[in-house]
Amino acid sequence: MPFAGEPSPLSSDPTALCAGYLDWYATVLLRRLEGLSDAQVRTPAVPSGWSLLGLVQHSACVRRFWVRHVFSGEDVDFSWPGTAEQEWVPRPEDTVAGVSSFHRTEHENSLRVLRSHDPATTAARDHGGTGTRPTLAWIAFHLLQESARHAGHADVARELLDGATELDP
Repeated sequence: MPFAGEPSPLSSDPTALCAGYLDWYATVLLRRLEGLSDAQVRTPAVPSGWSLLGLVQHSACVRRFWVRHVFSGEDVDFSWPGTAEQEWVPRPEDTVAGVSSFHRTEHENSLRVLRSHDPATTAARDHGGTGTRPTLAWIAFHLLQESARHAGHADVARELLDGATELDP
């Protein structure tokens, strides 16, 4: 995946801006794994116990849930990594390459869906048993705010792990 930069400040298309920022934050998240050892990417960064590798895995699972399961109505296999709590904890056999590939696949699918549907399209499934089927626009902005938060979490985790504070983008 080529590394995306921040979208153009001249853009006025909300869908293009949302897709651009989702792409940028995905790039930031994956870049935070670069140059770290297997032990470092698995080291809990904060007292709640998540690691950088777990954060990337969680981010991929969130995209899979909202875009493939809720919006597209796919019967997605959630046996890996398991429960919502387990998606934060990489298994011993999980690798940076494998989790990164999983993230890229789910991310690219989410961008494809976002770019090919009207933002007002409602999801195939409801929002967690509420009876409300969110619009694609809502899902996209939900993913955007989650991605921005997690990119910031990754910045802090990386600084705590090895002191790195400047990783472009």
